[in-house]
Amino acid sequence: MRAIFIVFILGLGLQAKGQDDLVEVKKFGSNPGSLKMFLHKPPMAGQKHQRMPLVLALHGCTQNAKTIADESGWSKLADTYGFYVIYPQQRALNNISSCFNWFENSNILKDKGEVLSMVQMIDYATDSLSIDTSRIFVYGLSAGAIMSVALMADYPDLFNMGAVLAGGPFTPWLNAFNALPAMEKPEDMSSKEFASYVREQNPNYKGKYPRMLIMHGTKDNVVNEQNSYHLIKQWAPLLHTDTVPTKTVSSFASKPEIVRKAYCDSTGTEQIIFYEVTNLGHNLMVDPGDSPKQGGQTGAFSINAGFFSTYWIAVDFGLIKE
Repeated sequence: MRAIFIVFILGLGLQAKGQDDLVEVKKFGSNPGSLKMFLHKPPMAGQKHQRMPLVLALHGCTQNAKTIADESGWSKLADTYGFYVIYPQQRALNNISSCFNWFENSNILKDKGEVLSMVQMIDYATDSLSIDTSRIFVYGLSAGAIMSVALMADYPDLFNMGAVLAGGPFTPWLNAFNALPAMEKPEDMSSKEFASYVREQNPNYKGKYPRMLIMHGTKDNVVNEQNSYHLIKQWAPLLHTDTVPTKTVSSFASKPEIVRKAYCDSTGTEQIIFYEVTNLGHNLMVDPGDSPKQGGQTGAFSINAGFFSTYWIAVDFGLIKE
């Protein structure tokens, strides 16, 4: 029962209205994680000569591909700015609460289970579509957020940047029994120790690691915000930054509750970005509407905050020029 409770609470939404423009791809590889793949193609796909970016969007528990497509607003942005979106979907047979199994080594370590299935989805897209392989991004909510960190840890050369909403660091020592205490009271350690778990996935890797974007509410009673600070500690050595922000913007986008912190390397490049939101719980921030900076839909864990978080993430990804 404890394990069921863990996977049940790690969600960011229940059900939403259908997304008619998602196409299921049934054959995309050996699929060792037994996931489903849904693809959104923007209207201009095939009409542009240049290769287009790709976003992999991972849902939270009790969600599915349609839920995250509707609530996050990624498909709307893809249609406007020209990029593909892949929505992996968990099966109930794998997890009773439709969570990605972020606490199982058989699904988060390199070339295993669910992470390998997701990489095979990307491989399918790059083989069959006109994808700019230097502009592949991953985005995840809650359980999907932690899986997105696992993907970046396992395949650092594949992703340009990732967005982690209400997630935490790559922690391969967790399991279904100790994951809940770790979410509530995460164990602290040095940056070097945190980073070592990532480096162990690719011991001989000398290339760049994906830049990291983090978003977390100070009142999240499901995933303690301290997990995001541990994620910063984990990736700071990998991205050659300090764990203290280089620059801070209060009242970001005229929202007093949102503080944007940037952690820069020696060249001044923003390698880690942290949106800390005062009094936000375990929720996705959206701003339903038709203006360019509005989008997303409200749901059980998706709230109208007057802030279209996906838009600003797309700006940080470089998909939108602000």
